[in-house]
Amino acid sequence: MPGQRKYWDVDIETMPWDKLRKLQEERLQSLVARAYEKTALYRRKFDQVGIKPADIATLDDLKRLPLTEYLEDFCNTPLGDKLAVPFGEVKEINSTSGTISGFTQPCCMTQREIELTYDAVSRALWAIGVRPWDIVQIVGGFPGAYRALGATVLTPQAGRGNLDYQIRLAALMNVTVLLHLPSLALRYLERARELGINTKETKLSLIVGAGEPLAETVRKKVKSEYGVSLYMVYGSTEVGPVAGECELQGGMHITADHYIVEIIDPQTKQALAPGEEGEVVVTTLQNEAMPLIRCRMGDIASLLPYEPCPCGRTHPKMSLVKGRVGHIIRVKGKKLLPIDVEEVLTSIPDLGNEYQIITGGRQELDRLKVKVETRPGIGELKRLKEQTEQVLHQRLGVDSEVELVPSGSLPRVLFKAQRLVTIP
Repeated sequence: MPGQRKYWDVDIETMPWDKLRKLQEERLQSLVARAYEKTALYRRKFDQVGIKPADIATLDDLKRLPLTEYLEDFCNTPLGDKLAVPFGEVKEINSTSGTISGFTQPCCMTQREIELTYDAVSRALWAIGVRPWDIVQIVGGFPGAYRALGATVLTPQAGRGNLDYQIRLAALMNVTVLLHLPSLALRYLERARELGINTKETKLSLIVGAGEPLAETVRKKVKSEYGVSLYMVYGSTEVGPVAGECELQGGMHITADHYIVEIIDPQTKQALAPGEEGEVVVTTLQNEAMPLIRCRMGDIASLLPYEPCPCGRTHPKMSLVKGRVGHIIRVKGKKLLPIDVEEVLTSIPDLGNEYQIITGGRQELDRLKVKVETRPGIGELKRLKEQTEQVLHQRLGVDSEVELVPSGSLPRVLFKAQRLVTIP
């Protein structure tokens, strides 16, 4: 049976590293030449630093190319200056969320690019364990890749955006896989329980998360309380499916025949070594309509020291994304991310899943200010507040001021949890 094979594409996924690097070099050379010849954006950027396509021969030459700045280069450049193909060859247009630029940015794809993207996503899903016989509910995301894999799909339209309808439809249709943002997936499971649906008694066994960081304590909570395994994939509308976990976890396999991933220091813009945490930079080797070279993603992660994975895949790995560069919180000289706080809060059983970090709009805080929901029916709030502040100090090394609020007090969002709140 097709579903019994171990890999989606065995030749690519188990390609020896030296052969994979050679393929990357060939595609990098082609990308640089095409971007220079076909787009005003990269012709201008390369000319500004005196680089010609012929100067790029190896992967080591990549660092000679200028970084693509998200706002200045991607968002503020006219569409025509970014397109490398005639507009008539564009067959699908998606858009960014607009959370950074203030307005959604169009992302164009050719027919070949659509097929390559769906194939790459299918590869990532296969590595996690999704199979053709699965019934997949897509609450956030695109159904095309799941169809390419052969699975049955409940599209985002199924339920018409009503969470209760979506949950009941999932139980009715025996959904086995859910695609959702991690924070909203937790809300989905929590609401299912409120509706009297025990997910441990349903067919749902796997959540594919994307678009947000994942705290390991949340992953453990989803498994222990709801009986569902949660795996992560990484990418964006702009660049595509960059990486994803396999069934063994331990980092995400980079789709290295499609992408080159670097990690840089966001201040110095210098490349960091494997194991060092910094900003993710992505080069798209096969994107046709809107190629991106050394694009700053604004996400924080690290490359893992290279070694073949026990699953047999040979592509390099990166860590799970920890957050956004713009979301770094400075407290008395320490740098924290919301996920660091979340790891602590979700480890305390009497606290709920929703929380906010109050920044006050200051560059550096004297103490960490957190507003967090309690679970329904919890008493002894003074003791719980003191416990939470103590554990935050022990784990993060900072003083904190915790405000406990009843379950349901904090706003629920429909797209990406808002953890940082500025209150003057």
